[in-house]
Amino acid sequence: MRKIITKIISDGTDNVFNLGSYIFGIYGVVICLVVVIAPYKILEVITNGTVSFLGINLEKNGALGLLLTTGVIIAAITQPTVGSISDRLNLKIGKRLPFIIIGGIGTSLSLYTVYFANNFYFLIGSWALIQFFANLGEGPANALLKDHVNKKTFGSASGKFNFLRVAGALVGLLGSLQFMNIYDSTGNKLYFFFAITFLSILTLLSTLWSFITLNPPKYSNEKIEDKNIRKKANKKDLIIVLITFSITLFSFTSLQSYALFLINDVLDVENVSLMMTGVIIVLGLSVGISIIPAGKLSDKYSRKSVLLYGGLTGCISCYLLIIFHSPLMVLLLCSGIGIAVGSMFSTIWALTNDVISKENAGNQIGLLAIGFLVSGIVARIAGILIDFLNNTSENLGYFSLLAFAGSCFILAPLATSLIKENINESISNKS
Repeated sequence: MRKIITKIISDGTDNVFNLGSYIFGIYGVVICLVVVIAPYKILEVITNGTVSFLGINLEKNGALGLLLTTGVIIAAITQPTVGSISDRLNLKIGKRLPFIIIGGIGTSLSLYTVYFANNFYFLIGSWALIQFFANLGEGPANALLKDHVNKKTFGSASGKFNFLRVAGALVGLLGSLQFMNIYDSTGNKLYFFFAITFLSILTLLSTLWSFITLNPPKYSNEKIEDKNIRKKANKKDLIIVLITFSITLFSFTSLQSYALFLINDVLDVENVSLMMTGVIIVLGLSVGISIIPAGKLSDKYSRKSVLLYGGLTGCISCYLLIIFHSPLMVLLLCSGIGIAVGSMFSTIWALTNDVISKENAGNQIGLLAIGFLVSGIVARIAGILIDFLNNTSENLGYFSLLAFAGSCFILAPLATSLIKENINESISNKS
């Protein structure tokens, strides 16, 4: 039956959408959980404005930061471990698909534990369970392009694959927010349940599509020969790229984590959920629009230039958000942040491929997980500092967050100035 349906639809090894279907669904779930579900759930389980954890009283931002830190740690452990196991697996249906199926079904079912969580400790355990299953499938899913796509079209396929992450996040956020808007305005928990159900169905459908369309890989044994990559990696340049990635990731992660609370406490809007929906749409579209063009511009001109212009855009947008709080200006400035994030991440991944060695590419790219872990934890723990500063002076914590995030946007490209040469330009000149 599976073979018949596969033939009717298409050959999964040649179709990027089929390869990225699980990523599409899981990003819709995970991003929605972080940006929308987690903040609302924190407000639900907090009593008297604080929550006690190991004898420490945490306010909403601190509690949210601790919750999300749990997810970051689980992801950092699960993805590389399961990815390594899947490399050695040899099954007729492929080495990645079993983990994708288990991860998808597990995520879909474990989502409901969030709804039933009635205290902070229950919520922490629920969050850890969801993150385990989501990353159980995501690690192997990220390796699908390597297995299935011809090296000659890998760049194009990679751009489309990452675009699906953005598209999935938008679908998940916008779909669930339709229910969360009603929940926010009425307090009816049934709509919270509907939002969870929507995310659960999204996960199941994306997992089912992967099961139907994915065939064993065609190009997994193909030798990678890229003349544009140095034979020996420059350790100094690799460290600089790692720092650049970490700083950029911190900017976006910190803004993403506390966006809902910032909108609620700082902006003068009647419907917070509706405003959040607008912010998500603007950010998603601006990130999606800038990802592919930025990569092409960095190939044609230079990585450093694209990073610098992207960083300047993000920096200016963050600082202006401290001053301007009208809904229209907020949406306009959020588009600037989205363009910065899309262009910078696209270029950073290209820069990473420039400085790594062919022989140890997997190991060296894996080092970026360190940046993800460190920046993620720092960004989330920052919630405690935000609450402290807000108690010192009204909204001082949020304004400090915007100022620091803006500074990080410009510090990231400045760090790349320490790289002695513009690698992609030098290669072009030699050619």
